[in-house]
Amino acid sequence: MTYCSRCGVEVEERAEACPLCEAPIQRLDEPREDPARYPDVVATPDRQVRYLVWILSTAALSSLTLTLVTLDVVLNHRITWSLYPLVGAGVIWLLITLVVALARRPIFVIVGQAVATGGFLFLIDISDGHLHWFVPLALPIVAVVTAASLLVWLVARLSRRAPALIAAAVLFGCGAGSVAVDLLVSAYLGTPGMSWSFIVLGATVPLIVFLLYFHIRLGRRIHLGRILHR
Repeated sequence: MTYCSRCGVEVEERAEACPLCEAPIQRLDEPREDPARYPDVVATPDRQVRYLVWILSTAALSSLTLTLVTLDVVLNHRITWSLYPLVGAGVIWLLITLVVALARRPIFVIVGQAVATGGFLFLIDISDGHLHWFVPLALPIVAVVTAASLLVWLVARLSRRAPALIAAAVLFGCGAGSVAVDLLVSAYLGTPGMSWSFIVLGATVPLIVFLLYFHIRLGRRIHLGRILHR
């Protein structure tokens, strides 16, 4: 039986309005339409984001190099100084391409960036027809930076994403790399010894000791990830 919600009079089952007060009849068994929902936010896949970054970077570098080469040709009637930014832009494009294409394989990105950087420095040094500083200075520095990057990657892979241990590995790589670069540069200049790298060691060693202590003794009690994500 159906009743009017305003006056309470009984009405027919199929009546749409009350015959007495003409109020619309409301039925509890009628299916209700779901309220309009906001459209679901669709996350852009990482591959598409990387591809978009690669497209924008390629367009920007191409525009920059084309402008510089055109300016060089207009002023000098041939390519002279624009060769250096042209090669530099090519190396930057290669590095971006490596990151985009091998984002899930960091070891290949690290090795590829080392090869690209070493090749760029080699081209700069041999541009006059002779090698000067590439073998005694640039190549060892590239090797040191690559070794430090591989160390951080290895620690991050084996430590199961322990933030304190990874941070300690990064600081260790910075400190050891600074000492190696300082020794290489001073040896190349004819004054072997450490100078500015002492400052880097003084800043990194206490932090490394604290992070290792935190990881070994306090890491089991204090969940750093939970604290940082609050």
